[in-house]
Amino acid sequence: MQKNLDDFYLFGSTNKDLITDDEIKNYKLNQFPLVNGKKTEMTTAITKIKKIIKGRTLHFDGLICDQRSQHSILDLAESLRSSINHCDAEEINNFYAAYQIYGGSLVSFNELRKRADLIIFIGNFDSYVLERFSKNLSWSSKKTQSRIYYISTKKISSFKQKITLKGNTSIYNLFVDLFKQKKLHVNYQLLQKELKSSRYPVLVINPKNGFMLTQQLLKLTEFINNKIRKLRIFKISGLNNSSGFVNSCVIKTGFPASVSFNDWGLSYNPIKYTANVQKSEKTIQIYTSNLNSNPKIEKFKQNIFIGHPNVIKKEKFDIFIPVKTPGIDSNGMALRSDGIGVLKLEKKIDSNYIQLDELVKELTNND
Repeated sequence: MQKNLDDFYLFGSTNKDLITDDEIKNYKLNQFPLVNGKKTEMTTAITKIKKIIKGRTLHFDGLICDQRSQHSILDLAESLRSSINHCDAEEINNFYAAYQIYGGSLVSFNELRKRADLIIFIGNFDSYVLERFSKNLSWSSKKTQSRIYYISTKKISSFKQKITLKGNTSIYNLFVDLFKQKKLHVNYQLLQKELKSSRYPVLVINPKNGFMLTQQLLKLTEFINNKIRKLRIFKISGLNNSSGFVNSCVIKTGFPASVSFNDWGLSYNPIKYTANVQKSEKTIQIYTSNLNSNPKIEKFKQNIFIGHPNVIKKEKFDIFIPVKTPGIDSNGMALRSDGIGVLKLEKKIDSNYIQLDELVKELTNND
């Protein structure tokens, strides 16, 4: 399921066999709520959570959830005057902070696949992402090797046309030199020629490379479009339904992530409202993930996990509550990286687990 979900998040691919028979077979249907590692009743676990969070400020993180659950958790965070963030908030904020300054023409993967005649990767990308990109692109080997450029500080074997940069190279200055007709390495000269003759060039960026590089690339796009007015942007992001969270958070707050509710309204701070910072200011975290059974979690003094029944080391949480998983034992929706395409996750089997959004409503109830 995870690879198929990743393909949808990043590239909009919808595999009819999203859930395999093996995944359904390995889905644990016999998990119970745990308090301090010991089995307990659902009502007891809910009462325990209410007692822990009453009158306390806490932090919500993860949010690797379907759309309806994300909306309900944001409402809960507001009612508890708490901070909330997505586990991939760093890449969310890297992109939108730079995009707000420079703008740019974004494209979907389907548009890229059908219309692009030149693709330029700049920065470092996981080999897993490059593998999934090539598979979903479905170009011929000849076209892939001649029409894709990879510019990075890392050496790779995925693409023929590649330029390895020194760590301190300014991408922006490099491309400015391209248009100033300076004497450059033969690979740069070829790229310069291709970029000027291309009818539909696309720059692929990875916000995980950090704000500085993301900002450079969007500034570069603005510069190139002042010269040739045709460079589009495709961002490799959106895993863990992070685009879904951006959508939910913008609707609720006007910001893409990293917010905190208080008696005066709310505040937005991409640096402060991260789990890494908040764990030194608050003792309690509620981490939610009903779409990913193996999330990376920054631990607080007290940790409440609400999510996938198959999560590992569940006994290590102060409180663990298993909930239904969209696409397996419940319906749900997720968004692809551009925030437009919607994936309907359809129920395949029955279970006795509670829906995440229903559990959140229980926690919102002050009785």
